[in-house]
Amino acid sequence: MPVQSPAVWRAVASLDAVARASDGLTLSEVARAIGEPKSTLHAVLATLVEAGLLIREETSKRYRLGPHILALAGAYARQSDLIRAFTEVARPLARELGETIQLAILQGREVLYIGKQEGTQWVRLASEVGTRLPAHATSLGKCLLAWLPENELGCLLAEGPLVALTPRTITDPDALRAELAQVRAQGFAIDRGETLPDVWCFGAPVRDAHGVVVAALSISVPVTRIGVERVEELVRAARAAADELSRQLGFSGVDDRVIDRMGIPSSRRRVAP
Repeated sequence: MPVQSPAVWRAVASLDAVARASDGLTLSEVARAIGEPKSTLHAVLATLVEAGLLIREETSKRYRLGPHILALAGAYARQSDLIRAFTEVARPLARELGETIQLAILQGREVLYIGKQEGTQWVRLASEVGTRLPAHATSLGKCLLAWLPENELGCLLAEGPLVALTPRTITDPDALRAELAQVRAQGFAIDRGETLPDVWCFGAPVRDAHGVVVAALSISVPVTRIGVERVEELVRAARAAADELSRQLGFSGVDDRVIDRMGIPSSRRRVAP
């Protein structure tokens, strides 16, 4: 079992708590969020401020993310094969469709948006890299949940109720499982106003060189620009873009839908290295 450093864990947990708060957190609020005493966290937060990872406003005494976070985020984007490949794929697609393209990964029961390419339409989705949303309410999250091992999915669903972001959000675990089975069978997911009432999103899974679903790509469109033919176009575009991104990450095998139709037992399934 790896050796864990309590101080490092507190620092990481504190940064994560502050990042999730839209208006920053006080020392007491950070302590409550991560379940640590204020006396223990005071030195941790002071160190994070000194490192530029947090700032502390003198008037409100609230901690917010510091400027060094931007430097780290920029370095991550430069070093990440996934982000570089997404940019190459998403930039021409956003110009072609005029719609916003997004990339996300799964973190617990949430999706974390790690890439975005703005569309060219006047009315487009207002979102930011770093945003987190409940996975079950998004096309991206459905793609990521659909390919989880059953035991992992079960653990996530057992953590608590599924929140409703709109009247269309799926909040029944059995209904969500049925939706995820359909997503896996067809190879894409659609958010029909489940995150935002007036926005539909079309998502598809992104695989790494070993065939593991590591991210998902989506196209977000205001409902005013949705029609039957448009839906078909956007589904095709999302799947093609996700497939191209997967190829750039080294995936050259066949996906689960093809394998299932071939009748190959799961114990014998292999994908290209």
